Amino acid sequence: MKQETAIRITVMILGLFIMSLGIAVSTKAGLGTTPISCIPFILSQGFPLSFGTFTFLMNSLFVVFQYFLLKEKFETYQWLQIPLIFVFSVFTDIAMILVGDLIITGYVFQWIFCLISCVLVGFGIALLLKANLLMMAGDALVRTLSLVSKIQFGYTKVGFDSTMVLIAAVVSWMLFADLVGVREGTIAAAVLVGLIVKFFIPRLRCLDKIFMKKRAEPKSCVKAETSQR
Repeated sequence: MKQETAIRITVMILGLFIMSLGIAVSTKAGLGTTPISCIPFILSQGFPLSFGTFTFLMNSLFVVFQYFLLKEKFETYQWLQIPLIFVFSVFTDIAMILVGDLIITGYVFQWIFCLISCVLVGFGIALLLKANLLMMAGDALVRTLSLVSKIQFGYTKVGFDSTMVLIAAVVSWMLFADLVGVREGTIAAAVLVGLIVKFFIPRLRCLDKIFMKKRAEPKSCVKAETSQR
C-alpha cells in the first residue's frame, strides 16, 4: 500500500508539473491562458508578485470558500489541497522561468503553441485524475458549489469558468485598458482541455495496472509467508 501511495504521489506531482508547463506555454503564446489561470496571470502583470504567488493566494481562497460553504461537512483531509496548491504554484514559477526565452511570433505559431499548451494541461490533469488523491482547489470548489446548489457539476463548471474569465477581463481592463491574458485562446482552452483529458484517460490504463500490482504485492508476500509456516 505504501508503494502504491508513493507511485500515486509521483504521478500527481508529474501531472502538476506538466500542467504548470502547459500554462506557462499558454502565456507565451499570447492568445490567453486557461480560465482558472487568467486572474493570477493578469495580477502578476500588474503587481510585483509572481504568477505562482497569485496562483497560490487565489486557490487558497478557493479552499477557504469550500470550508465556509460545507461547514461541518468539510472533510479535514481537504486542507491538504493547500500544500498541493503550493507545489503547483512553485512549479508555475519554475515553468515561467523555463519558457522565459521563448519568443513566438505570427498568429499561426501562436495558435500552434496555444494548442500545445492545451495538450500539456490536459495530459497533466489526466495524470492527476489517475493518481486519484486530491482534486485541484478550483475543481474542488466547483464540486462544492454543485453540491450546495444542487446543479449538475458540468453546468456548474461552465458557470465557474465563465465567471473567472469575466472577472479576469474586468481586472485586465481596469489595470491595462486592454485584454491581457484573456483572448480566443482562453475559449479554446475551456473547450479543448476537457476533450483532451477524455482522450488521455483511457490511454493511461497502464497506470491502473501499476497501482493494482503494487497493491497486490504485499498480499502475495503474506501468502508466501503463511505457506512457509
